[in-house]
Amino acid sequence: MPDLNIRIRAGSDETKTQQIFNQIASAILAGKFTRGDTITSERALAEQLGVSRNIVRNAYRRLEEQGLVETVSTSGRRVRAARKSRTAAGQAGVTSRDSLALRGAARPARAGAGVEEGVEAGAKSPAGRRRG
Repeated sequence: MPDLNIRIRAGSDETKTQQIFNQIASAILAGKFTRGDTITSERALAEQLGVSRNIVRNAYRRLEEQGLVETVSTSGRRVRAARKSRTAAGQAGVTSRDSLALRGAARPARAGAGVEEGVEAGAKSPAGRRRG
């Protein structure tokens, strides 16, 4: 397992999640990892960097979404693609701060869907009908 050597810069314009994602993605795309290499566990990297495990988990999820790593239930996460084309490298980079927000906006929030269903159901319920 190659050393990730990640540095979190205090006062950066990028979130900690973005910094972790960018540095790991850059290392993978630069060929510092080979296909099948395991990457540091969420817990170990969070402890090493002094950040919350959720921050590392979000960075790892983004790596998975970009097709750079894959989760293997018995052995954690492995590098899926050691090198990508220049175009894919540009797409993998974090240029938009709200890409995590966009992922959530692409599908309706579960709570919102439930509220809409509840409103519809309430309008059709016997309590919502006038009596004669």
